[in-house]
Amino acid sequence: MRPNSLPFDCQAGIYYDVNCKIAIPALIHFGETQGRWPVPKLFISELKPNLEIASLFVASEKQLRTARNGTVYLDLKLLDKTGDISGKMWEKAVEASAGFQSGDIVYLRARTELYKDRMQLSISEIMPVPAGAYDPADFLPVCPYDRDALFERLGKLLSGTADCFARRLCEAILADPEIMTRFKLAPAAKSMHHAYIGGLLEHTLSVITLVYRICNHYPDLDRDLLIAGAFLHDIGKIGEFVYDTHIDYSDAGRLVGHMVLGAQIVEDKIRTIEGFPAETSLLLKHLILSHHGEAQFGAVRLPASKEAFALHLADDLDAKMNAINRILANSADDDSTWTGFETIFGRHFFRGFPKQNDGAGGDEISGTGAIAGPA
Repeated sequence: MRPNSLPFDCQAGIYYDVNCKIAIPALIHFGETQGRWPVPKLFISELKPNLEIASLFVASEKQLRTARNGTVYLDLKLLDKTGDISGKMWEKAVEASAGFQSGDIVYLRARTELYKDRMQLSISEIMPVPAGAYDPADFLPVCPYDRDALFERLGKLLSGTADCFARRLCEAILADPEIMTRFKLAPAAKSMHHAYIGGLLEHTLSVITLVYRICNHYPDLDRDLLIAGAFLHDIGKIGEFVYDTHIDYSDAGRLVGHMVLGAQIVEDKIRTIEGFPAETSLLLKHLILSHHGEAQFGAVRLPASKEAFALHLADDLDAKMNAINRILANSADDDSTWTGFETIFGRHFFRGFPKQNDGAGGDEISGTGAIAGPA
């Protein structure tokens, strides 16, 4: 009988068939990997249609639903560091759902299939995986750039702030080890854009870079206020998210939100700077509270200054470009000219015309006749 209803007994080194029909000795690697799940990790980005798979994923969301014919099924959103995929379980759904919680790492057997041009899993078996039997690095995506280099670049850009109070505020936050440790790790979103470890740092640096260029084009903007606002606009996200095996909202993130959390962080730091102008404090907090642009997108206040409009547009541009790049990258193996329908944007995205050949030897044309997908 398999122990604890799990297919792997870490201590005995035995892999049990999920139907409990056979028990197979499993190879255990001692040292750092001792006790790890014996099934090799198959990543979501590697999945192809019509495959029988067995692997580990984060069950980030789960819900029991009822089909039109009255059948109760389990609807799942599954994650790993390479992406997400929908999963459906039609047999013994209620029993299976009771065995694990949202956010758990689960082992499952399933078949991959296409539904409305999207891959999904038809699950036959699912069960929770004990802590220590998996590698957390398999499930949390990480910023593709060197975070130390990004942080160094951030400091150099902020050092160009001429206003002494704006510069002192930025320096005070940069010098706070608790804030900066979390700032370097935090994602910028749960799923929409820069949704990975270090995403907040990458996004913030990108917005500051855009703001520099915007100010060069519109020299009447308050450059120092806008640079400080770009640095601090999402600082509240250090408390908005939790990210152990997957990214989710903290209680503070759901109840208060990053704009209010960010304004509180800034207010606390401003109190430590003697003589900080009340007007600058007010304008800076307005940038933070209005940078989502519209109330329907979470803005506490609508942008009411030129600087607030500029920050909102820079933030929105960088977020959307990152999201679209991810969509295009996720469809890189597809030969289609268009991506699948992206619900959040309400459209398909153009991937570029297919590469042409010269009709003689089958070689690809490297000139203007072959337009590659966006980089």
